Amino acid sequence: MQSKNSKIQTRPIEDLIGRIRTLRQKGERQIVIPAKEADQLADSLTQVMARMVTIQEDIIEALKTAREAQTVDIEMDGGNFSEKK
Repeated sequence: MQSKNSKIQTRPIEDLIGRIRTLRQKGERQIVIPAKEADQLADSLTQVMARMVTIQEDIIEALKTAREAQTVDIEMDGGNFSEKK
């Protein structure tokens, strides 16, 4: 498992985007990816998705912490209203 700050290998994703761009420019309707490239792409996408989940969880926790820090509890003691002075 990768550490939180390790670099994600995005090269396979970038390569696929480049191939898709070329495919569009040539007006082709199909792309074929060799198995090795497909495996690398799947690994890269898995890394990206796992990192996104981690970041999402961190953001949710930070929002909870910020919300709790903004909450102010006020307790009031009305005293004894039944006594007349």
